[in-house]
Amino acid sequence: MKLITLFFVLGLALTVYSACVAPPTDLNLCKLSSNARVPQAYANTNADRELESYFEFLQSINALPTESCAEAFVEFSCSNAYPRCEGDANSGLDIVVNTCYYQCHDFVEECRGQLIGIERPDCGQFSVDSQCTARNQKFSSDSTSLSAGIFYIIAAMIAIYIM
Repeated sequence: MKLITLFFVLGLALTVYSACVAPPTDLNLCKLSSNARVPQAYANTNADRELESYFEFLQSINALPTESCAEAFVEFSCSNAYPRCEGDANSGLDIVVNTCYYQCHDFVEECRGQLIGIERPDCGQFSVDSQCTARNQKFSSDSTSLSAGIFYIIAAMIAIYIM
């Protein structure tokens, strides 16, 4: 009985800390569509500001990459920094969607040796699934499955009934 209550409380706590939320609105380089959702842990401007600072550094030492490299690097970096969040539309539970393989591949192909201090990523860790994260992808928060919110209500009712 106490174990069920503990799991229920733990589940509620995880719900609070793992929600799909709107990304920050003041992103400069990593602008996302108006209906984009990111995991709450990624809803800050840190990565966007770091990317912006990196390009300012490159400009200050006259080492800007080609336009195609810069675009591929921004696409890849933003897709990693602000992954798409899928989850239950009602409860807000998040599922982080891995970055698309082609984002990594395009970055590696376009930027060979052009970006100082940036290591070549292992593209094998990225997704080849059609439901991967790519910054300019269309986002949708539709959910046709049973709501996790309803699941928690049912779990709470069972826990109360057992007590």
